[in-house]
Amino acid sequence: MMNIFEAAANGDLTALKKLYYSSINMNIADENGYTPLHWAVQEGYDEIVDFLIFIGVDLNILDVEGYSPILIAAIKGNYVIINKLICAGANITTNIDGYSALHAAAAIGEQYICELLIKEGLDLNVQDQNGYGYTPLHWAVQENHLNVVKLMIEKGAKINVKDIDGFSPIYIAASEGFSEIVNYLLQNGADIEINCDGSSNCTPLIIASIYNNIDVVYLLLNRGANIEAKDSDGKTALFEAVLNNNEDIVSLLLKYQAKTDILDAEGNRLIDLISSKYEKL
Repeated sequence: MMNIFEAAANGDLTALKKLYYSSINMNIADENGYTPLHWAVQEGYDEIVDFLIFIGVDLNILDVEGYSPILIAAIKGNYVIINKLICAGANITTNIDGYSALHAAAAIGEQYICELLIKEGLDLNVQDQNGYGYTPLHWAVQENHLNVVKLMIEKGAKINVKDIDGFSPIYIAASEGFSEIVNYLLQNGADIEINCDGSSNCTPLIIASIYNNIDVVYLLLNRGANIEAKDSDGKTALFEAVLNNNEDIVSLLLKYQAKTDILDAEGNRLIDLISSKYEKL
């Protein structure tokens, strides 16, 4: 005979009911801290979830890593189960070092789950503390979910907030080459000159030039980005593009009249570097 965890994980409602009516505690957990509810949510079995809610199991038990059923449902992108848990009174604020159901839903692009959680009162500006310092907006940008980015901004997300490394949403989008997101963020008040607070001190234009994201570079230039801004090494976008052998971006920056007669913090001349690498330019 299967145990309660197997019954829940396999969606066997008949077996689970038999075990329940034989007076087995449905709140007990396995070695990983998973209760039958955790398993039912993990595997997406609505009927099992309904039954467990009906008999009054604890909806907020955490597994050994701190995951609640509602956080698991968000990670899985299961709107139906999240809604069931909320309606049954589950605590939506449970989190792991600040990483909430809203962070999880934003990271996988689940717009409707995000809308539900925001409506239920989750703070969309909380920064997780699991090594990133990301808000839900950071996660949506990082994973290129423009629909969720739009939702977060419409609902009041702080557009220029920085993570623990000093990365703002537009900085992340520029580094990843997500030009649509960069454009949307700029249209809604993102600081085009915001720099990274870390060791590089790059602007969005510089980081896009480093990673050869020409569409983003073109967009930023057309929106008025400072072409002569320097990073902490005294290097401009053109300097970094040359160093990284991004010839198309070098050509573009030169067309926009980027200066070549500059020195970096170590006294290296950009014009010498250009001459040695790009004779035809």
